[in-house]
Amino acid sequence: MVFCSKCGKENSSSNIYCSQCDFILMKDEYFNLGRLNSFNEIINDENLKILEENPLTEMEYAIILKNITRMAHDYLDDLSQEFKTRSTLGKIKLLALSYADVSYKSRGAEFGSYSYNHIEIDDRLNDCDIISTLIHELTHHLFNEIFEQMLMYIWEVEKSDALEAYVSFTLGINPVLVLANEYCAHTVEGRFIPYGYQNYGSFNNLLVESFDLEKDSEIIYFALKLGNSIADDIIHILEGFVTAQIRHDIKDVFKNDYAKAPDYDAILLESSETFTTDEKLSHMHVILMSGITIAGEDVKSEEIFKVFENGYVTNNR
Repeated sequence: MVFCSKCGKENSSSNIYCSQCDFILMKDEYFNLGRLNSFNEIINDENLKILEENPLTEMEYAIILKNITRMAHDYLDDLSQEFKTRSTLGKIKLLALSYADVSYKSRGAEFGSYSYNHIEIDDRLNDCDIISTLIHELTHHLFNEIFEQMLMYIWEVEKSDALEAYVSFTLGINPVLVLANEYCAHTVEGRFIPYGYQNYGSFNNLLVESFDLEKDSEIIYFALKLGNSIADDIIHILEGFVTAQIRHDIKDVFKNDYAKAPDYDAILLESSETFTTDEKLSHMHVILMSGITIAGEDVKSEEIFKVFENGYVTNNR
């Protein structure tokens, strides 16, 4: 499927004109990791010109968020009865499965991880920790998904493994965007778990490892504000599925499972500062353009491409 960049209508990839407004659709393009040698092949002159000249409007961004919400509805509508009978953890896992693959691991220090459209959770955790980790890692996926859908909309192309890899490359190569992504994940996680159970450990580790708290204060502030702004969009998507009753049930899971008393120190890292929608979209457009710059200039970009190619191929076997 492709989305018309004029009215947002979903069209068959074989359509030449939009079925709703008759606007001409971009020539059919398929980004396939199996036939690419580097991310530079995605960044041809035509795509670069279209991206430069077509920053998204608020209405177009709203269409993208609605499309992402619909993806979960399309998956969960067929499982509505099963969803109702699932445990609280089971409901959160089904929600995560509507967007990404989910599997369990049984070793390593990390609670969970996300890469190549795959969420992995340690099954030795209590249910409360699995719930919070699933929400956290799902947010990483949705953070990437928003940027991918922006490119799908602007370039009028279908979702593909190559496009997903390119977005992951763009967001993962810049430490500021990695920090924003991590803060976003903690913020969304904090919305759905009880007050006092927030843990910004991975965010704090990134701060210490990659930034100078004094010299980089403005950069850090930007990353937090951007992460918080996108978190609001993801929270709005997830609140359509994680109802007030499910949030109440999550509180009960924490009450029964959590081995330690609540710690309210981490809550101080929460912030209400966000960009306006116009500001946010402007920054997000610059981020998409930055991926092109990095892919074009980084001498190691072809090596990095192979890492992503192998990751997606391995995960899809």
